Amino acid sequence: MTWTRQTFAAALPVAAVAVIAGIVSFGHIEALALSVHQPLADARLLPLAVDGLILAGTVIIMAGYWLGWLGVVAGVAATVFANVESGLPWGPLAATVAAWPAVAFTVASFILERWLKRQVGQGGQGGREVAVISVPGPDFIKPSPDRLEPPWPEVRPCGHEGGQTPEERVVNAYLHGRDCLGETPSQRQLSATHGLHRTKVAALVGPLNGSGP
Repeated sequence: MTWTRQTFAAALPVAAVAVIAGIVSFGHIEALALSVHQPLADARLLPLAVDGLILAGTVIIMAGYWLGWLGVVAGVAATVFANVESGLPWGPLAATVAAWPAVAFTVASFILERWLKRQVGQGGQGGREVAVISVPGPDFIKPSPDRLEPPWPEVRPCGHEGGQTPEERVVNAYLHGRDCLGETPSQRQLSATHGLHRTKVAALVGPLNGSGP
């Protein structure tokens, strides 16, 4: 993925919301830990273990491994509970307001992860064209009066685009990089882009590069 000015403009607001909500949630969780007689050092580390688990799971999901959802679900449950509990002694309204940073942090993190993954996918396959040079024939060797210009490069679609299933898209992306771009994508890149496990990707592209059965 290429970071452009438009890319930064799209990602910055979402990242800012995640950071601000994370800071507020940090204060709520720290205050809750102190209220139940946790040491100051533990109270300050606890928010990192709670909200940080959401970020860790998000990164794993972006890398193409479903196990990241375990971290996201556990982190979301813990941060919502902790933020609600921090405001509950002052009534339901205070608990609802205190819960909002946890919700905002979770939603912003998820949106940012989905958006980044889509950007990586769009940068890895499809939509690109290659120039095909027309080979001059005999009529070019002996030019005629009505053929005074040399043949110019003709732009044609690559042909390795899209696919109905993740398996088809992996194969097309591999062939597109190998045959059209001259940059064969790695199995790790294909796995992260299309959400398939590395072993599945290896089974799909192995026969194409001569390393499969």
